[in-house]
Amino acid sequence: MYLERPMKDFIRDTAARLPAPGGGSVAALVGSLGAALLCMVGNYTVGKKQYEGVEDEVERILKAADGLKDELSSLVQEDIEAYQNYSRTSHMPKDTEEQKKTRSEALEHSLKEAALVPLKTSQLSLRVIELAEEILPLGNPHLISDVGVGALLAEAALEAAAINVRINLSYIKDSYFIKEKEDLISSCLSRGRKTAEEVVGKVTDEITQDR
Repeated sequence: MYLERPMKDFIRDTAARLPAPGGGSVAALVGSLGAALLCMVGNYTVGKKQYEGVEDEVERILKAADGLKDELSSLVQEDIEAYQNYSRTSHMPKDTEEQKKTRSEALEHSLKEAALVPLKTSQLSLRVIELAEEILPLGNPHLISDVGVGALLAEAALEAAAINVRINLSYIKDSYFIKEKEDLISSCLSRGRKTAEEVVGKVTDEITQDR
């Protein structure tokens, strides 16, 4: 479990000639960090007298961001395990026609499972972006740049996860599954890109106006 080990281990193994962790795990970690930044903004807002009027709303956002942080963190390991399952399946025997059929069905199943992990990463990352939009006008303005960075990290996680969904879909034969998941990922990307651009634009405007 990488979350229980030094971060340098994750970075080292990502850089090494190892099949996992790979892009899916990195995407989940980046999304988790984006959510963590929103948590920081919330924690620097809640409990301060000047923000009493928005405290309940910020607490709601903080709770949601904290949950997303943990969910995305768990996907770091889930992505590794999904790949390991696919790798084991690919080594199933294929000497007879029956073995080939069994292996083919097992591979299809493992590929679907592998696609679902980054799909969840993309959906959760979209939610992080949406929370960045919500907290932007409410949070402590001294941390406005962290809202922008959080949104950008979540967008990067969304984009990266989408690539991992699509690479798995390219090996799957179930056309209904492919269409359904492609529609989902396309929707996430469209909404995430638009919202992140708006958040970062507002952050940039606020920062430059203060000069």
